[in-house]
Amino acid sequence: VLSAGGTGGHVYPAEALAMELNNRGCRLALVTDRRGSNLGGRLGELDTYRVRSGGISGKGLFARILNIGEIAIGVLQSCCLLGRLNPSVVIGFGGYASLPMMLAANFSSTATAIHEQNALLGRA
Repeated sequence: VLSAGGTGGHVYPAEALAMELNNRGCRLALVTDRRGSNLGGRLGELDTYRVRSGGISGKGLFARILNIGEIAIGVLQSCCLLGRLNPSVVIGFGGYASLPMMLAANFSSTATAIHEQNALLGRA
């Protein structure tokens, strides 16, 4: 399972890895949020699942509380997906959309990896 936010900085590295893993015969799925659910290119060919999430930095108190609720719902959705997909590994590419799936994978003892191409780690 590849888990990535809907912006280019997260999507393009996920797409590059998806191409390589697909060439090696791996079965792949993409987990993203509403922004990433209409991706084109190689990622658009994958089975794509949308989970709820939200950012918490730079927001007011009310928005943060709502988004923490969205993240909690996304973790529950991700737990259900993990049970259905039974992946050998979940790879997170960043963005707040990847947080629920990475948390769910951690809770279920599914192997995880984080791809971070930036010099400084992000918040999620």
